[in-house]
Amino acid sequence: MLIVTAAGCPSPKEEAVEEGDAGALPRASVTLRVAVVSDASLRRAIDRLRGEWNERTDGQIETIEVAADADLAAAAADADLIVFPSRAIGELCEAEALRPVRSNVLESDALRFDDFLPLVRDQEIVYAQQVMALPIGCPTPLHLCPDASENSLTTAVTKEDPQLALAYLAWAAPYLVHRSRIATLFDSDTFRPRLAEPPFVRALTNFVGSHGEGRGQIVWPLRDEPLPGGFTPQVMPAAAEVYNPIAEEWEPLPYAEQFATLVASSGRLVGVTTSSRNAATAFRYAEWLVSPENSRLVSTASDNVANCRGSFARSPDAWRATDDRDLSKEFAEAEADALRLPRFLLAPRLPGGDEYLQVLGKHVREALDGRPAGEALQQAADTWEAIGHARGWETQRDAFARSLNAAPFPESR
Repeated sequence: MLIVTAAGCPSPKEEAVEEGDAGALPRASVTLRVAVVSDASLRRAIDRLRGEWNERTDGQIETIEVAADADLAAAAADADLIVFPSRAIGELCEAEALRPVRSNVLESDALRFDDFLPLVRDQEIVYAQQVMALPIGCPTPLHLCPDASENSLTTAVTKEDPQLALAYLAWAAPYLVHRSRIATLFDSDTFRPRLAEPPFVRALTNFVGSHGEGRGQIVWPLRDEPLPGGFTPQVMPAAAEVYNPIAEEWEPLPYAEQFATLVASSGRLVGVTTSSRNAATAFRYAEWLVSPENSRLVSTASDNVANCRGSFARSPDAWRATDDRDLSKEFAEAEADALRLPRFLLAPRLPGGDEYLQVLGKHVREALDGRPAGEALQQAADTWEAIGHARGWETQRDAFARSLNAAPFPESR
């Protein structure tokens, strides 16, 4: 069982300000700087809410655009809050750039924390066993099928290696995630990559074989891209067997347990920075921004976000440009179903995660071009090992454990 804790309690003075009428936001004539990483559409949505925040609190919001390849810790140091890709939570936490979300925020009636879907609430926003950010919107990949019986993928392959790696990991998750919860991508004790082991090889072999004449696709939101009729969004295809890494053998699964999903492959979170001198107000703003009141606007504002609240699981969320409300509801329902699954794989969240994905995507592409799956994955594993050594083996090993919420930060930190 995962135990999630909240730290960084406000001072008595701050608590006195934050208590009071639960239906009203305290007045605070403060300008908050919000850094938004690589998402112009979401930044515009946040800007549209500035007037309402000002009317309620007398406060001002200033948004700052941050490039995808920027130093996120440096960007956080110049802001009160940072809106960032879900996978970057490890980079920011290991740099001590984020404050843990305060308990009074998590317990707020306005936030309705328990309304967030389970894998978002219990995994995606948690790092080192602490809630470190709040979710704006957190898509998990879905399988878009022409009909309920066809599982083949499209022959078109994404041009971006990191995205191809994520598509492969989404496909592979049902083969990999054993009930023992043994660390999947790396050995939890030695930090040696496990990419060349049997479940990864079988998954890649099947992934390559599924790229046939079918029109099915692994998808994330692309809200301006038209979608032809006759497609059904579903959770990712199941696997009838899962690999037991302890016994080193395959085990059959009952149908209800054959599904798994990939968490933190996309999405945007908002966190309060350690550099902020207005932390109490910043936490109130983050709580208000992701509250049910604003969630429908911000969670559908860009391709990087999607609904992550149970109360909106049946509300239309058009992942594609369509006027078909029923199809939009199917996207929302499939997303909610995926984020309620008991089996899940976390995308790499340790520092350098995108570097690992770039390498994996390159070698998955080689397998699609005809290289044997085992050979391609062994090369990927060797390169992952080199990345780990270059970044500091023990540092990466410890960060990986924290990224899985298997270990807290040391008390001396």
